Amino acid sequence: MEDSVNYAEYTVEQKSEGAHKKKRMLLISLYVLFCLGGMILFVGVLKLWPVGAIIPFFTFILYGLTWRYAELEHKYEVANAKFRVSEIYGRKKQETVFECFVSELSLIAPMTDEYKDQWEKADNVLDYRGSKKTTDGYFARLEKDGKSTVVYFEAINKMLKVMKFYNSKATVVTTMRY
Repeated sequence: MEDSVNYAEYTVEQKSEGAHKKKRMLLISLYVLFCLGGMILFVGVLKLWPVGAIIPFFTFILYGLTWRYAELEHKYEVANAKFRVSEIYGRKKQETVFECFVSELSLIAPMTDEYKDQWEKADNVLDYRGSKKTTDGYFARLEKDGKSTVVYFEAINKMLKVMKFYNSKATVVTTMRY
């Protein structure tokens, strides 16, 4: 964490809906099929009881290596005049997926009907909200090299105030839950 007054950070957990829910269901199915298939193969067909007894252990190892991709969090950070969005897998591995200076953004506004034409008509759309149904949905529009990129994120009051500090012309501040 930063000691600056002009710093804001917010992390949201990806809700289990849509494609994320399908990924979680697929991984659970993989674990069940791996365990059952291994038990049937080694115990039922090959009659290798000792190998069949350690199949649940191998399933647990598979779970440990893959389940972190089903536990996704989005971290939004405004620090040193930069807006950064990171994805955190399994609460351990953090990967920055979007970063730019706040002053480069042409518009930072809530996802309401008033700004709908700004956030729908973009060349590249990056959705980093925890849920599609969130009431705190905001978007940031970046115009660079003739291409427009829109980033969907969830905002908090402090983050909007810091963004307003770094880019007062483009930031629309509304009252948020937090």
